[in-house]
Amino acid sequence: MSRSELDIHPVINERYSPRAFSDRTVTDHELELLLEAARWAPSSMNEQPWRFLVTRRGGEGHGELLDALNPSNQRWADKAPVLILVMAKRSLSRNAQENHHARHDVGMATAHLSAQATALGMGLHILGGFHADVARKAFSIPEGMDIVSVIVLGFPGTLEQLEPDLRDREARRSPRKPLEEIVSYGRFKD
Repeated sequence: MSRSELDIHPVINERYSPRAFSDRTVTDHELELLLEAARWAPSSMNEQPWRFLVTRRGGEGHGELLDALNPSNQRWADKAPVLILVMAKRSLSRNAQENHHARHDVGMATAHLSAQATALGMGLHILGGFHADVARKAFSIPEGMDIVSVIVLGFPGTLEQLEPDLRDREARRSPRKPLEEIVSYGRFKD
């Protein structure tokens, strides 16, 4: 489904955030490809501050990560075969000072993962609707790690899999602000 009117790369144009997931398994090889794509993202001073905790439905840690999600997300995310907790190492390795670009760099890695997933026909929904404190406790995440998001990952399913109130949201893709609203040239305008 093409969304942009401009000729951007299909892997960017076709990306969306599904709530319906099929029963199709994400293979170990496919998952490795996604994580490898994330690994090659650029980062400030090559810190590579991203960390991913991967869980599979029915496997170790999956129930705990699902429990950390807001109830409104639990009701559909439990169908996805993979949940990934995304974290950012807050300090620089070379001097233990704060890495002010860590979350930006984690976003870059997540974007790479997202592009690879889309190229493989997968969908992923990146959530902010979760309880970081619950995840931190469940997985003994040290305080030096910012818990950034949870990725719900799998192959897209069908609208019929969703509860009626979610079908409308799934059927329409989120619009984007026009370029004129987000881009300034030469001088900042708000």
